[in-house]
Amino acid sequence: MKQSAVAVPLTLAALPLLALVAGCDQLADLADRFADAVIPAEPQAAPPSEPEVEEADAELPERPATSTARSETDVISFRSILENKQMTQRERIRAFENLDPAALQKPVAKSNVSAAPQRQGAERTAGNSEPADWELATARRRVPVVMYSTDWCGVCKRARAYFEEKRIAFEEHDVDRDPAARAEYERLNPRRSVPTIKIADEVVVGFSAVAVERALDAAARARLN
Repeated sequence: MKQSAVAVPLTLAALPLLALVAGCDQLADLADRFADAVIPAEPQAAPPSEPEVEEADAELPERPATSTARSETDVISFRSILENKQMTQRERIRAFENLDPAALQKPVAKSNVSAAPQRQGAERTAGNSEPADWELATARRRVPVVMYSTDWCGVCKRARAYFEEKRIAFEEHDVDRDPAARAEYERLNPRRSVPTIKIADEVVVGFSAVAVERALDAAARARLN
């Protein structure tokens, strides 16, 4: 094996010399072809790929000096206050004061939509009060969602994108441009922070997909009961 490996370079070196001495063009051409067949061509380096440039999100306008709202990064809801076991009684009272406690006392609206025909295995009995998936999905589409926002609020932009992605129907009111909407949102949220999202009778301050989905499910289940 070693002798043949050494013989190949010697043969390649000898062929052009013999061709020049003999003056044979065919022999020189044969030597070139033999060299191309035995010695592989050096691989060419691939051209450097240009780095992908991510499209930057459109910049939000600056907050106008006349705006009474501020962007809310925390998420506060009635349910989160009620379920927070770490809050003292005084902290809980203050948290409710920042929202609208009257909403807790409002009666839950009953759905006046006629029920769809029951499917096999989806009937609800006294022992199984859990609604079927299609019932819950239908009821969720009936839950009113209203968002009070501004055009300069980045959290509002995230909430808006989430609603559109999940195909959640919602109304949106700009509190900087609509005086009536601003008055209503200040009543719901005296902290004057955006977004303020009203889902049925639940008020969610800030944005969290978990809080939104939880409020939607709770409102839908209340309509089915």
